[in-house]
Amino acid sequence: MHPDAATTDATTDDAVEIAALVADLDAESTATAEEAQYGLIHLGPQVLDAVIAATPTLNPFGQLCAIEVFNAFDDRRPGEVLIGLLESGNAVVRQWSAEALGRLRVEAAVPALRRTYAEFNRRGEAPDDCEGGALREALTELGARREVVPPRVRELSVDGEGWCWPAARLPEVIGELAAHGQAVLYFMPWEVRPDGSRYGGSGPGIDWDVDRSWPWERLVEHCRDWALLAAEAVEQGPELVATICWIDAADL
Repeated sequence: MHPDAATTDATTDDAVEIAALVADLDAESTATAEEAQYGLIHLGPQVLDAVIAATPTLNPFGQLCAIEVFNAFDDRRPGEVLIGLLESGNAVVRQWSAEALGRLRVEAAVPALRRTYAEFNRRGEAPDDCEGGALREALTELGARREVVPPRVRELSVDGEGWCWPAARLPEVIGELAAHGQAVLYFMPWEVRPDGSRYGGSGPGIDWDVDRSWPWERLVEHCRDWALLAAEAVEQGPELVATICWIDAADL
């Protein structure tokens, strides 16, 4: 046997397996598509070229599975196809694509992210919609959006993944954000486990709307008052923290 024969056969076998898994991403069964997603991730970065080539032709759920594959590897090769998915007719596909572009630090995506966010605003979508949040976060991560973080808000934040604050300090943080012209859209309480991971994530049970027709100052006060009311219903304890979503006037 030629010394390279075993290697060649293994590579061929991998290619056949990859092709079959990529085809399964487009299956009608979401369970089959998810199994294919996990199988592709298990095979490692060698699957990327095949997944990238297939992604534009997949159904929306298959595209979400493909994005999960891209997220599993620290590789910017999917950047171009992810930028293309920002034009999808499916809001969740656009949202996940934006999140992946920010996570993978694809700086070339900034113009497309700006266009997608401008279209999001033109449609009059609620600012706290998941797509809007993902687009803002991606632009922030890529240095194309300035997130206003008042000094006291920064000072009160605790260590962890992303911005979070002790639940007991929510009223002060909300007040500081409003004092600096920031509109609080919502917050999420979390319990911090001993290993540092977060558990929970259920909202406070009180929602408030953003009326784009209002003057910005009135909108900020409206969001502040409702957020403070919601904060009163949040449990307090040394293991409880909260993440907060807020926007600046420039975001509308």
